[in-house]
Amino acid sequence: MDDLFPPVPQTLSLFAAAPDMIVRVIDTETAGQPRAQDDAVIEIGSVDLDLSTGRIFNPMQSFVDPAGIPINEHARRVHRITDEMLAGAPRFADAAPAFTQGIGTYAAQRASFDRDRLRFTGRWLCTYKLALRAFPAVRSHGLQSLVKYLPLDLTEVSGQLEGLHPHRALYDALCTAVLLRRIAGELGPRCQDGADFLERAERVSTEPALLAKFRFGKHKGSRLGEVPTDYLEWVTGQPNMDADVAFTARYHLKRRRAEMIARMTRGPVVAAL
Repeated sequence: MDDLFPPVPQTLSLFAAAPDMIVRVIDTETAGQPRAQDDAVIEIGSVDLDLSTGRIFNPMQSFVDPAGIPINEHARRVHRITDEMLAGAPRFADAAPAFTQGIGTYAAQRASFDRDRLRFTGRWLCTYKLALRAFPAVRSHGLQSLVKYLPLDLTEVSGQLEGLHPHRALYDALCTAVLLRRIAGELGPRCQDGADFLERAERVSTEPALLAKFRFGKHKGSRLGEVPTDYLEWVTGQPNMDADVAFTARYHLKRRRAEMIARMTRGPVVAAL
């Protein structure tokens, strides 16, 4: 698993020595329209995570006026936010500033969704992509699947979860903060220091996802390391292939070539990124 996030020599006091290790873990619920430009944020929830201490604090939540954009019925069934709950909610322009004050780093599960709708500037970390690197053997990498199958201990935040449920913004933000802390505990020791962790985590978050399993075809459900090389080569040659699938196929092809060269030269395998 180390080749998914290769270790480097550490400095002492891994996270305590690094400045600005506070991450605002955020979640949004929306009207459920498929395109970001047509969608509307209807709830924002966040908590802060201090990666140097593991402390989760500063919970914030606000409903947001959807500005006339209708809520998709499927989305409504998922988050269960009603029109009555949104009555009198502030406009996005009025609600959003509280979530950007005093912070430069955000994290979210599948962060591109939240980033595209919130449009907050700064560093964004994707816990979904990072969890794929930290815990590739987990059955599924959706947030509630990770809560169940890792599992995540939510005892510390249980009081703040009361009265909420999955797919409410603050509930998901709290779960994601516990997940990010667990990811940092797994991947952080492979980094030089806290700044190196944030830099590498951001890079992973901007790349396509490195999938653990194949998503379709005769190898659906197979781990990518088990898929035949000729099939991976076919995948990389398809012009409209899903970006995550193509990225993962290229990664494993590069890894296999490195292993073949190492066997030929009887040297160590160089981890491929």
